[in-house]
Amino acid sequence: MSSLALALATHQKPLQIGMIGAGTVGGGVYEIIMGRLRSQQRQSMDTNSLAHPPCCIISKICVRDIEKERSFHIDTDVTTIVTDISSIIHDKDIDIVVDAIGGNSELSRMVVFESLQNGKSVVSANISFIVFCMDEIRETVLKVQQQQQQRQPPSSYPGRNRPPPTFAYEAAVCGGIPIIQSLQTSFAGDIIHEIMGICNGTTNYILCKMEEEGADYEDALREAQELGYSEADISADLQGHDVRAKIAILSKLAFGTTVDIDSIPCMGITEISTVDFEYAKLLGCTIKLIGTAERLSDFGEHDGDLSVYVAPKLIPTTHLLSTTRGVENTIAIKSANLGVTSYSGPGTGRFPTANSIVSDICRVATNTASWDPFPLLRTIGIDNDYSSAFYIRITFHDELGIIRRVGELAEMNGVSICSILQNPIKNRMSADFVVTTEECKLSQVERMCQDIGREDFAHNIPIFMPMSSEYGRL
Repeated sequence: MSSLALALATHQKPLQIGMIGAGTVGGGVYEIIMGRLRSQQRQSMDTNSLAHPPCCIISKICVRDIEKERSFHIDTDVTTIVTDISSIIHDKDIDIVVDAIGGNSELSRMVVFESLQNGKSVVSANISFIVFCMDEIRETVLKVQQQQQQRQPPSSYPGRNRPPPTFAYEAAVCGGIPIIQSLQTSFAGDIIHEIMGICNGTTNYILCKMEEEGADYEDALREAQELGYSEADISADLQGHDVRAKIAILSKLAFGTTVDIDSIPCMGITEISTVDFEYAKLLGCTIKLIGTAERLSDFGEHDGDLSVYVAPKLIPTTHLLSTTRGVENTIAIKSANLGVTSYSGPGTGRFPTANSIVSDICRVATNTASWDPFPLLRTIGIDNDYSSAFYIRITFHDELGIIRRVGELAEMNGVSICSILQNPIKNRMSADFVVTTEECKLSQVERMCQDIGREDFAHNIPIFMPMSSEYGRL
């Protein structure tokens, strides 16, 4: 029997955790929790004190293959390895279930709802499940809490008394940044006007390589994959779908309204070229893939419809998001009381993500987690045909009258041109110029670009991106 197992047998029984999944993040969770428990126990033995027994222990881990070699050591005297998920979610001795499955949203759905219905708290990092079930998760948590209160009065946390069931998901958005807890608790007396951020480390790494080293998109992508920064299926990163899921969750927390993820306009980075960074530099800007949620406002009152979208965006080099490098994430929030606040840190990785899961576990164990996973509830209209100034890059073969024709098409679609930029033409059969617009609707720019793409001089439908207003209201 290990020293930890012996210690647990003689101390007051801790809360028991059942973890489903033992991959990169799950291994990090195990190492943090069980490593600290061992450290605490050694200190206790050194001082011959029983005053500080460990409060949590991972007593079961569910995996697909027990024989598989793992990147971390499992103390089998304390932790049982199983392959049957039901042996965790229906085990009456398990107090907290950790969903470290990753990717499989249907399996996560079953684990989360059955665990909650069995009176257990759940800590999850699976964004692909959470984003589609936010309202259902909230309803289930509140229903189970009410049922428990009717059966027995709520208790604090003396010893192993199980805390009221709740759902915590800090690790699902921006890895190690404590943005979920902040939105749940730190803006209760404030009114958020806008939340925007760099929420995907893979795409930010690629864009930084293109800007700083002039790397081609394909070369930067290959390097990101070789360094292990991307998922096995990288399409969700490159097409902006990962950021779309994250901004949908953040907007729910910030504004209290659920936005249908399929209604959120979403552009990825696959069409961005190094030439875009050349023109961005001329404008005093850089390019970042940004998720944005903001209350629309005609006169500065910020009480209009909610607009949520994802797009590569031109932002000034003085903007606080412009300094986010590599795989880091940054979230910026504009609110009535605080003005602009920002949260920055590692958005992915074994220990940053595991740290967020462990933080949730500790809050659940000490009964300090938010009892309502989505505490703000409002009905706000949705208008995702957002307004912005836009950058439009047109690839063409040279002929007379191109700029005049682009101006005509802009006028036809109600778009006012702000400026025109063009590098010297080196190849008359394939050249680029850029048009920036005054503020207009997304739909107007989309129609304008479709019309330009049908012209004989155009090689394709122009690439367009929103530009941070002012440049950069935040």
